[in-house]
Amino acid sequence: MININLLKPEKKEVAGGGGAAAVSYAEEAKPSKLSVPAIAGAVAITVLAIGLMYFLQSNKLASEKKLFEERTLRKAELEKVLQELATMEATKRELDGKIKIIGELKLQQKDAVLMMDKMSRSLPEWVWLTSLGFSGGAVSINGKALSNNLIADLVNNLQNSNLFTNVQLKSTSRKKEGGIDIFEFAITCAFVRQGEPNKAG
Repeated sequence: MININLLKPEKKEVAGGGGAAAVSYAEEAKPSKLSVPAIAGAVAITVLAIGLMYFLQSNKLASEKKLFEERTLRKAELEKVLQELATMEATKRELDGKIKIIGELKLQQKDAVLMMDKMSRSLPEWVWLTSLGFSGGAVSINGKALSNNLIADLVNNLQNSNLFTNVQLKSTSRKKEGGIDIFEFAITCAFVRQGEPNKAG
Protein backbone atom coordinates (compact mmCIF):
# COMPACT_ATOMS: atom_id res chain seq x y z
CA MET A 1 0.00 0.00 0.00
CA ILE A 2 1.24 3.53 -0.87
CA ASN A 3 0.99 6.22 1.82
CA ILE A 4 0.77 9.87 0.80
CA ASN A 5 1.53 12.56 3.37
CA LEU A 6 -0.87 15.48 2.92
CA LEU A 7 0.27 17.36 6.01
CA LYS A 8 2.37 20.50 5.96
CA PRO A 9 5.98 19.64 5.34
CA GLU A 10 8.08 19.59 8.42
CA LYS A 11 11.05 21.81 8.88
CA LYS A 12 14.42 20.27 8.59
CA GLU A 13 17.21 21.35 10.83
CA VAL A 14 20.66 21.69 9.37
CA ALA A 15 23.60 22.08 11.67
CA GLY A 16 25.97 24.77 10.73
CA GLY A 17 28.38 27.41 12.08
CA GLY A 18 27.16 28.15 15.57
CA GLY A 19 23.39 27.87 15.10
CA ALA A 20 20.61 25.89 13.57
CA ALA A 21 18.90 26.97 10.42
CA ALA A 22 15.51 25.71 9.39
CA VAL A 23 14.96 24.86 5.76
CA SER A 24 11.59 23.66 4.58
CA TYR A 25 11.02 21.14 1.84
CA ALA A 26 8.98 23.74 0.04
CA GLU A 27 11.96 26.06 -0.16
CA GLU A 28 14.14 23.25 -1.46
CA ALA A 29 11.62 22.56 -4.18
CA LYS A 30 11.55 26.23 -5.22
CA PRO A 31 11.79 26.53 -9.05
CA SER A 32 14.86 28.04 -10.84
CA LYS A 33 15.00 31.78 -11.38
CA LEU A 34 15.41 31.25 -15.25
CA SER A 35 12.15 32.13 -16.98
CA VAL A 36 10.66 30.61 -20.10
CA PRO A 37 11.09 33.80 -22.22
CA ALA A 38 14.81 33.89 -21.38
CA ILE A 39 15.25 30.28 -22.41
CA ALA A 40 13.27 30.86 -25.59
CA GLY A 41 15.40 33.90 -26.38
CA ALA A 42 18.62 31.98 -25.84
CA VAL A 43 17.37 29.19 -28.10
CA ALA A 44 16.37 31.72 -30.74
CA ILE A 45 19.78 33.42 -30.61
CA THR A 46 21.51 30.04 -30.89
CA VAL A 47 19.36 29.03 -33.84
CA LEU A 48 19.99 32.43 -35.46
CA ALA A 49 23.74 32.09 -34.95
CA ILE A 50 23.73 28.58 -36.42
CA GLY A 51 21.65 29.82 -39.36
CA LEU A 52 24.02 32.72 -39.93
CA MET A 53 27.05 30.42 -39.84
CA TYR A 54 25.35 28.05 -42.26
CA PHE A 55 24.52 30.94 -44.57
CA LEU A 56 28.09 32.22 -44.51
CA GLN A 57 29.53 28.75 -45.04
CA SER A 58 27.08 28.12 -47.87
CA ASN A 59 28.10 31.39 -49.57
CA LYS A 60 31.78 30.57 -49.11
CA LEU A 61 31.25 27.05 -50.45
CA ALA A 62 29.33 28.39 -53.44
CA SER A 63 32.08 30.93 -54.11
CA GLU A 64 34.79 28.25 -53.90
CA LYS A 65 32.78 25.98 -56.17
CA LYS A 66 32.33 28.77 -58.71
CA LEU A 67 36.05 29.57 -58.59
CA PHE A 68 36.90 25.89 -59.04
CA GLU A 69 34.57 25.64 -62.04
CA GLU A 70 36.06 28.79 -63.58
CA ARG A 71 39.59 27.49 -63.12
CA THR A 72 38.62 24.09 -64.51
CA LEU A 73 37.10 25.77 -67.56
CA ARG A 74 40.15 27.97 -67.94
CA LYS A 75 42.43 24.94 -67.70
CA ALA A 76 40.43 23.16 -70.40
CA GLU A 77 40.69 26.23 -72.63
CA LEU A 78 44.44 26.47 -72.08
CA GLU A 79 44.89 22.78 -72.82
CA LYS A 80 42.93 23.23 -76.05
CA VAL A 81 45.10 26.21 -77.03
CA LEU A 82 48.27 24.24 -76.23
CA GLN A 83 47.03 21.33 -78.31
CA GLU A 84 46.29 23.67 -81.24
CA LEU A 85 49.75 25.23 -80.89
CA ALA A 86 51.36 21.77 -80.90
CA THR A 87 49.41 20.87 -84.04
CA MET A 88 50.45 24.12 -85.72
CA GLU A 89 54.08 23.52 -84.74
CA ALA A 90 53.98 20.00 -86.17
CA THR A 91 52.42 21.33 -89.39
CA LYS A 92 55.09 24.04 -89.60
CA ARG A 93 57.87 21.48 -89.16
CA GLU A 94 56.33 19.31 -91.86
CA LEU A 95 56.07 22.27 -94.25
CA ASP A 96 59.64 23.35 -93.46
CA GLY A 97 60.80 19.81 -94.22
CA LYS A 98 58.96 19.78 -97.56
CA ILE A 99 60.32 23.22 -98.48
CA LYS A 100 63.83 22.03 -97.62
CA ILE A 101 63.42 18.93 -99.76
CA ILE A 102 62.12 21.01 -102.67
CA GLY A 103 65.05 23.38 -102.31
CA GLU A 104 67.54 20.53 -102.24
CA LEU A 105 65.94 18.93 -105.30
CA LYS A 106 66.15 22.20 -107.19
CA LEU A 107 69.76 22.62 -106.15
CA GLN A 108 70.58 19.04 -107.12
CA GLN A 109 68.84 19.52 -110.44
CA LYS A 110 70.91 22.61 -111.09
CA ASP A 111 74.06 20.83 -109.91
CA ALA A 112 73.29 17.81 -112.07
CA VAL A 113 72.94 19.92 -115.20
CA LEU A 114 76.19 21.77 -114.45
CA MET A 115 78.01 18.54 -113.58
CA MET A 116 76.89 16.78 -116.75
CA ASP A 117 78.02 19.72 -118.86
CA LYS A 118 81.43 19.83 -117.20
CA MET A 119 81.78 16.05 -117.34
CA SER A 120 81.10 15.97 -121.07
CA ARG A 121 83.72 18.68 -121.57
CA SER A 122 86.27 16.66 -119.56
CA LEU A 123 85.87 13.45 -121.60
CA PRO A 124 88.72 12.83 -124.03
CA GLU A 125 87.97 11.32 -127.43
CA TRP A 126 87.46 7.57 -127.45
CA VAL A 127 86.31 7.62 -123.85
CA TRP A 128 82.66 7.06 -123.04
CA LEU A 129 80.65 6.56 -119.88
CA THR A 130 78.52 3.52 -119.08
CA SER A 131 77.06 4.88 -115.82
CA LEU A 132 77.16 8.04 -113.74
CA GLY A 133 75.94 8.30 -110.14
CA PHE A 134 75.41 11.49 -108.17
CA SER A 135 74.24 11.56 -104.53
CA GLY A 136 74.87 14.20 -101.90
CA GLY A 137 77.81 15.63 -103.80
CA ALA A 138 79.48 12.25 -104.28
CA VAL A 139 80.04 11.23 -107.91
CA SER A 140 80.72 7.71 -109.18
CA ILE A 141 81.81 7.24 -112.79
CA ASN A 142 82.02 4.03 -114.78
CA GLY A 143 83.12 3.91 -118.38
CA LYS A 144 85.27 2.50 -121.15
CA ALA A 145 88.29 3.75 -123.10
CA LEU A 146 90.58 2.53 -125.82
CA SER A 147 93.69 2.93 -123.63
CA ASN A 148 94.86 3.54 -120.10
CA ASN A 149 96.37 6.84 -121.24
CA LEU A 150 92.91 8.12 -122.15
CA ILE A 151 91.66 7.16 -118.68
CA ALA A 152 94.58 9.09 -117.14
CA ASP A 153 93.66 12.11 -119.31
CA LEU A 154 90.09 11.97 -117.95
CA VAL A 155 91.36 11.88 -114.36
CA ASN A 156 93.63 14.87 -115.04
CA ASN A 157 90.83 16.83 -116.70
CA LEU A 158 88.55 16.25 -113.68
CA GLN A 159 91.29 17.25 -111.24
CA ASN A 160 92.02 20.46 -113.15
CA SER A 161 88.38 21.50 -113.24
CA ASN A 162 86.88 23.76 -110.59
CA LEU A 163 83.84 21.49 -110.08
CA PHE A 164 85.42 18.16 -109.08
CA THR A 165 87.74 17.34 -106.23
CA ASN A 166 89.23 14.25 -104.58
CA VAL A 167 89.32 12.43 -107.91
CA GLN A 168 90.38 8.81 -107.49
CA LEU A 169 90.80 6.02 -110.00
CA LYS A 170 89.34 3.01 -108.24
CA SER A 171 89.86 0.25 -110.78
CA THR A 172 90.74 -0.57 -114.37
CA SER A 173 90.42 -3.78 -116.36
CA ARG A 174 91.06 -4.83 -119.92
CA LYS A 175 88.98 -7.05 -122.13
CA LYS A 176 88.38 -7.60 -125.81
CA GLU A 177 85.23 -6.48 -127.52
CA GLY A 178 84.95 -7.19 -131.22
CA GLY A 179 88.63 -8.02 -131.34
CA ILE A 180 89.62 -4.64 -129.85
CA ASP A 181 91.19 -4.08 -126.43
CA ILE A 182 88.77 -2.15 -124.26
CA PHE A 183 89.72 -0.72 -120.88
CA GLU A 184 86.97 -0.44 -118.31
CA PHE A 185 87.40 1.95 -115.40
CA ALA A 186 85.72 3.21 -112.22
CA ILE A 187 86.35 6.69 -110.85
CA THR A 188 85.01 8.46 -107.78
CA CYS A 189 85.13 12.16 -106.97
CA ALA A 190 83.28 14.92 -105.16
CA PHE A 191 81.23 17.61 -106.87
CA VAL A 192 81.80 21.16 -105.61
CA ARG A 193 78.68 23.32 -105.65
CA GLN A 194 78.88 26.87 -106.88
CA GLY A 195 80.01 29.18 -104.09
CA GLU A 196 81.86 26.41 -102.21
CA PRO A 197 85.69 26.46 -102.15
CA ASN A 198 87.41 23.84 -104.27
CA LYS A 199 89.39 21.45 -102.07
CA ALA A 200 92.52 19.98 -103.52
CA GLY A 201 92.44 16.22 -103.74
